[in-house]
Amino acid sequence: MHDSVALQRYLQRHTEAGLPNHRFEQAHWLQVVIIPAYRESPALLKTLEQMPAASGRTLIILVLNRPDTDCDLHANAELRMALQNRSLPQAQRGPVAVEYLNEHTDLYLHDIELLCGPTPAALGVGLARKSGCDLALQWMVAGGISGQWLCCTDADASVPQDYFEQLDSASVDAVAAVFPFQHMPGEKQGCNIATELYELRLHHYVLGLKYASSPYAYHTLGSCIAIRANAYVKVRGFPKRAGAEDFYMLNKLAKVGPISRLSGQCIQLESRHSSRVPFGTGPAVAAIVAAGRPEDVRIFDHPHCFEALRALLASLPELTQSPDAALAPIFVRQGLDVTVAEQSDVALQALGIRSGLAHCQRQSASSAQFLHQFHQWFDAFRTLKFIHSMRDAGWEQQSLTQLDALQPNLWPVMQPPYSLERLRDGLLRLNHD
Repeated sequence: MHDSVALQRYLQRHTEAGLPNHRFEQAHWLQVVIIPAYRESPALLKTLEQMPAASGRTLIILVLNRPDTDCDLHANAELRMALQNRSLPQAQRGPVAVEYLNEHTDLYLHDIELLCGPTPAALGVGLARKSGCDLALQWMVAGGISGQWLCCTDADASVPQDYFEQLDSASVDAVAAVFPFQHMPGEKQGCNIATELYELRLHHYVLGLKYASSPYAYHTLGSCIAIRANAYVKVRGFPKRAGAEDFYMLNKLAKVGPISRLSGQCIQLESRHSSRVPFGTGPAVAAIVAAGRPEDVRIFDHPHCFEALRALLASLPELTQSPDAALAPIFVRQGLDVTVAEQSDVALQALGIRSGLAHCQRQSASSAQFLHQFHQWFDAFRTLKFIHSMRDAGWEQQSLTQLDALQPNLWPVMQPPYSLERLRDGLLRLNHD
């Protein structure tokens, strides 16, 4: 890895400026976990002290940041003060002073706010994740970290005891891995129900992609991702965005290698409102709560959207041979309803399917290469846009109870009614298979 052209190019051209650059005479850590933090309470330190033991020592890089839209100069003061006032002494690991959390875990605070000032709001959490990963990468190259995984999670997450063991099951060629997750109830019942519904919405979307045999059928939560360092440099690190940086990061990674979906104990996420990012779980939960009757909120994509996606992907062998053929008749032969097939054609034309297929044909000397090129073009982002186009064309989102009467059934629970409790139990069992 140290001699790779991609690595050297990344270190020279794409790492964030001002990171502490050290040389280590020996490796002090095997694992590294990167966590962005903004407006977090000192209770976070108690959570971090519970980081599970592994075969080697773990380094947590806590990236403290504040967007420039937040004018409160004391937004991070409480957590910063708690770190300064800890009774445990600091530890010296070669040239680096760290907070000693326990016998197997160290904490390094990378305080972007103190070092560089507030973060431009448009760069948001993406810049925080990228800064922490860039720092970890530099210390890997410098000999301080011997492992090759960049583990990314969030301040509202508690990782399970088998967290690092789950990574051992990732395929040898995996460029990234996605951990199973579950939101845990908090003090506010309305928030708990809204969060459980949104969690099911996330699962329903991924189950729909899996039903359609999409290569992008994985969750994209920044709290549940691990990335191989050599793949991280190939895609030039995390996108510097205020939201969806996790989605776009995995979309880039999936184009250079497989994403492993891990199984085992779930990462536990807090159920809480949040306005830290412009979209995602926090704002979505707040919107569901504001609706008054969460069970009636229409947040689940219509199953016909995934049937349409499945017909498209199943048609690729025929399109490989006849890229100019009319799409709707091909989709009908795949079993798609005529109306859905025709609208799928319209949606795909708007996405530029003809030029996309022509590009795939030019770049391919075999059917296998055509399929590879198509999935590079019709990536996670275009897949999402296709689902949205079908939704806007009349296959509107549904409430949880409305899904009872619709096919295909994407849930691991075979028969309705699809209650919150039954579905979450079924999904939890699925995580352990």
